[in-house]
Amino acid sequence: MNYLLLDSSNTYLSVGLAKNDKLIDQISYPCFQRQSEYMALEIAKLLKRNHLDIKKINAVVTSIGPGSYTGIRIALTIAKVMCYALKIPLYPLSTLEINKVINKNSIVLFNARSNRSYIAAFSKNKRILKDQVMNNVDVIKYINSHPNYVLVGDLAYLKLKGKKVDVLNNMLILMKEIKPARNLNLVKPIYLKESYL
Repeated sequence: MNYLLLDSSNTYLSVGLAKNDKLIDQISYPCFQRQSEYMALEIAKLLKRNHLDIKKINAVVTSIGPGSYTGIRIALTIAKVMCYALKIPLYPLSTLEINKVINKNSIVLFNARSNRSYIAAFSKNKRILKDQVMNNVDVIKYINSHPNYVLVGDLAYLKLKGKKVDVLNNMLILMKEIKPARNLNLVKPIYLKESYL
């Protein structure tokens, strides 16, 4: 089985290619603009250098947010188009969950702007705080009340250091815990606007 893994929900554009249970190649770098242009090119580059025809992709795994409005839509749109065209399954995953440290207590954070953060927390692999937007004062209180949790994310905006994780490998691991989307039309981005709180 060949899997294509896509994430452009935050500051990095990441494209991976996996065969069965192993990530065999990846492209990942900071990308703040023109993600739609670059993601399609990086997919083509990855397939070409692995001598793999796009028709040999058996499923697509993608992050669906929360995160960058444009970034989320790019990866999800490309994933859905490929899945429709190739008639293959789509595995949608939370951006916050794919950034956790597998098998460790983790608080995952990303800048949601306006003194707020996207946040989720996991005790080992069990979710203890659902994906949400929280003001940064409450985020710091939450962090302080969980001193044994690893912080994950680009946390310079909070003047904190976060652990970096291998997002594409996490996606490969986490996709096995869910079923593919039954209806591609029902797969929606997770934006976490104020109205959801």
